[in-house]
Amino acid sequence: MPDVTGRFQLSFPEPRRRDGWFRVGNIDVTTTALLCLLSVASMFLWALSSSLVETLVFIPAEVRSGQLWRLVTWPIASAPSIWVLISIVFFWIFGHYTEELVGRSRFAGLVALVVIAPAAIVTLVPGLGSTAGAGGLSLLGTVMLVLFAAERPNAPFFFGIPAWLIAAIFVGLDVLRFLGERWWGTLVQELLMLVFALVMVRQWGHVSDLSFIPVFGKPRPSSGRSSKPASSGKRRAQGRDFDRVVTGPWPGPSLSDQAEMDRLLDKMNSVGLTDAERKRLSELGKKLRGG
Repeated sequence: MPDVTGRFQLSFPEPRRRDGWFRVGNIDVTTTALLCLLSVASMFLWALSSSLVETLVFIPAEVRSGQLWRLVTWPIASAPSIWVLISIVFFWIFGHYTEELVGRSRFAGLVALVVIAPAAIVTLVPGLGSTAGAGGLSLLGTVMLVLFAAERPNAPFFFGIPAWLIAAIFVGLDVLRFLGERWWGTLVQELLMLVFALVMVRQWGHVSDLSFIPVFGKPRPSSGRSSKPASSGKRRAQGRDFDRVVTGPWPGPSLSDQAEMDRLLDKMNSVGLTDAERKRLSELGKKLRGG
């Protein structure tokens, strides 16, 4: 009787490598992953003590009374529900896209800015605090979707709907809901989050289609993008190298080149590449082939 045990072995693919702050087993803990994990943990904590989780929610009146930590902790304050779980998955997808686009350090700063600054403004403006409150990753997930759509507006979603239209629908539904519930403070908070995020990412050379957003000084390339082209002096030096006769043996492709190519191929198969990343992938392919 033939041995068929090997045909039915269950195997899982290796977790995708990301530029995390640290690793837990095979998982790279990025800022996005950390927020998602804390949100899931807060759902279990809510089952043990809902009042403890409620102390993490953004409530302007409580912030004014001295509970300043609420300005920071509100994205991870989650009660168990299917919609909260969908928001976590949503943030995981588009948060990781943005984090890989701008780099982990800039992404951490971006998240801190859009979480704290709008909430602080709403708390300080008279009249807005009584109509504001936030908890969970829903608002941050919407911000990350808008950043994705601003960078890749025509990326197809389900039924071929472009990303910009999906983002417009999500933002529009939030606006209608907050208007209907008269939550003016939360509406202002979300709009400020979107403005701060788009302006900040624009400074790093992304969302170039939104040319109406001012760039203060020369755009600074993000660490998540491919490196800058060589200067003219460096290109002239490289040109003179062809006049020399180089003898072997020649070294093979470096591990860093292979790792970068693998990362770009994974990203191409998941969310697609920017023009600069496609050019970089082509260069790496030629280099690894010895071209």
